[in-house]
Amino acid sequence: MKNKILNAFIKTGNFINKNIALFACIFIVGITATGVANASADSLWNTVSNLIQTWVTRLGGVVMFVGGVMFGLGWKSDDAEQKSRGISTLIAGAIVIAVAALTSTFFA
Repeated sequence: MKNKILNAFIKTGNFINKNIALFACIFIVGITATGVANASADSLWNTVSNLIQTWVTRLGGVVMFVGGVMFGLGWKSDDAEQKSRGISTLIAGAIVIAVAALTSTFFA
């Protein structure tokens, strides 16, 4: 019984992995259709712009976090290359956050 449940989870996971792009497209179309039905084109554009700004800022924060962890582990093992990669990743995350902060300038 336990094996059947595990196999069902594995099959479901494989199906989702193979079709993730399709699910993402359906999700985006659904959000867009809802936005068009409920709002004008300008407010939809503002909503999309705010969504982009929010998620790109979060992505930059995650990249900065990963860079900080890499840098810290480089100090732990006294590895100059890992310290350098950590700082580079940290700076890359800061650049992504800065670009996200400017989306209102780009999309205005």
